[in-house]
Amino acid sequence: MTLHPQAQTFVALLRELQPPRWEDLGVAKARRGFSALVDSFGAGPTMASVEDRIVEEQNCDGEVLRVPVRIYRPDGVSELAPVVMFFHGGGWVLGDVESHDTTCRRLAEASQAAVVSVEYRRSPESPFPGPVHDCLVATKAVAKHGLSWGLDASRLAVMGDSAGGNLAAAVALLAKDDPDVEVKYAVLVYPVVTPAFVSGSYREFETGFGLTKRTMQWFWGNYLGHGGEGLLDVDGVNDAEPLADLMKADFSGFPPTHVLVAGYDVLRDEGLALADKIEASGGDVTRENASDMLHGFIHFAGQFETGFTAMQSLGKRIANQLG
Repeated sequence: MTLHPQAQTFVALLRELQPPRWEDLGVAKARRGFSALVDSFGAGPTMASVEDRIVEEQNCDGEVLRVPVRIYRPDGVSELAPVVMFFHGGGWVLGDVESHDTTCRRLAEASQAAVVSVEYRRSPESPFPGPVHDCLVATKAVAKHGLSWGLDASRLAVMGDSAGGNLAAAVALLAKDDPDVEVKYAVLVYPVVTPAFVSGSYREFETGFGLTKRTMQWFWGNYLGHGGEGLLDVDGVNDAEPLADLMKADFSGFPPTHVLVAGYDVLRDEGLALADKIEASGGDVTRENASDMLHGFIHFAGQFETGFTAMQSLGKRIANQLG
């Protein structure tokens, strides 16, 4: 399918302005630049309540972690609300609860669920498995204490965009063997899956369509602890453990899952490959390809109208699954 007119405009502007890439700016400047794109995120709906909390639980190694979360409760939800644990994208390096505030507000309204957005530690300061531990700890805290917060953790989904999709899958994988957490549904939005960089979509969209192969190498390099400014090439693939490189993971017993990819995205093919892997492991999977869209179109819904309508659709899917 032809690139959507709004995406065409965006790509043309990138080619005209040629802004510096995140990896060229370095971690600190890239974070400031990403957060400054607030107009591209758009405005979110008003919530019945938005609450910041610090949750505290032990991680897999017995270490006590204190993880900030933000809880969004939409208008019209009963006292005991289903829960969506949301893990933001940004290559494990960029983004935070604030940058994805609009996304979470839209998700809460569309799903009629409480959304718990997790402020996990970012890389390179906290490489893998630090972000995974934070996301699991936050999910375990909601499962244990959610009832007192008006949250029904027996109806819990995990969701993330891009690197957040990778973290959502990792949490659902760990939850399979955790008696305290039951994940009912996983929504993986153009997820980062594997540091292979060799798929057809990586070759087709290597440059010129927003997210580039080189940027993804930088993100993976930071996440896997290869240095704060280093790129990861294909020789680094074997360094990644299954909770990072999802193509190495065992998805038997994985919860029902929806995978959404963008047609003009370096991550498209690995997202679809992940859906195939989950299905081959006996999982219940639905797939959706926004074939005329770029990576990040849901988060950047201030520029792409399709991002808003896609969130409405995802919210309905979640509502149907959680009941």
